[in-house]
Amino acid sequence: MHRKVRYQLVGVALLGLMATGLGGCFGGSSEDTETVDAIGQPLEGPSRLENQQRNVAITVPAEWEKAGNLLRDSADIYASYPLQAMYASVLSESSDVLDQFSLEDNADNYRWLIAEELSTYDGATKTEVNQINGDPAVQYEIRGRVDGVPVVYLHTTIEGAGRFYQVVGWTTAERYEENKAGLQEVIRSFEVI
Repeated sequence: MHRKVRYQLVGVALLGLMATGLGGCFGGSSEDTETVDAIGQPLEGPSRLENQQRNVAITVPAEWEKAGNLLRDSADIYASYPLQAMYASVLSESSDVLDQFSLEDNADNYRWLIAEELSTYDGATKTEVNQINGDPAVQYEIRGRVDGVPVVYLHTTIEGAGRFYQVVGWTTAERYEENKAGLQEVIRSFEVI
């Protein structure tokens, strides 16, 4: 029962991020990036967003924004590109409960939680992603609806040293094909710092 309660709390936090991102609804080399602290301002170039307390970072292209209001406090990093309806978040977790299960088991539980919180769940398809920056990973494309809006999530679970990370990119289903490569680029930029 402890496992289910823990996953429910994580799922509620993750779905809260996704739903609030829809309410608003890449490229560049690492030497051109900068670490930013500005919140809610479009970034001028590729920028590295860090959470030094949680030791995680992602790099986002120009025009993305670092988000940081109370609705997104459960995320280690939350970024958006509202004009293109693209959103990304990073959540890291360390727990004896999570460590008892495999990468795939944890990914299954996260997907189950997302499915439970969607207005309509249309299914999940595993992608070919199996590692991010050398760490084992599993990624699923999850389709459904949030408040009647068709959405697609690229949900990536990464197993690090003593932690599991969720790196999630999402957009509307209508824009998924045009946004997919950009979301994957942000997800693949994830690193433990």
